Amino acid sequence: MNILLNAPPGTTESAPTASAQATGGSAFSFIFLLIILFVMFYFLIILPQRRREKQFREMVSSLKKGDTVITVGGVVGKVIDIKKDTVKVKSAIATELEITKRAIASVLKEKQETRADSKNVQNKKD
Repeated sequence: MNILLNAPPGTTESAPTASAQATGGSAFSFIFLLIILFVMFYFLIILPQRRREKQFREMVSSLKKGDTVITVGGVVGKVIDIKKDTVKVKSAIATELEITKRAIASVLKEKQETRADSKNVQNKKD
């Protein structure tokens, strides 16, 4: 048993002193590694998610009647009524759906306005 606790042959230090120094160095490197991992996690996962949530809130707050929306289920429709947490969407001639605002994937109003502007510019050139 005494053989396991002693230092290797040819050294003058005892084993517990050498391991205490090694433990202090590895603890510092472990803490440094954890800090680096947390920073990477923040910049790669948390920050982009916050940006997406902010863009979604802005999109939903700027929603108005007449906008064309696409839901997460793929339904395309025109907004006819906006309530606190829900939106009424007309997807066909007689089909009206009431969906939550969280179910809206995108708003197509900017794209349609851009297309209309580009058609107007082309028509003016002709």
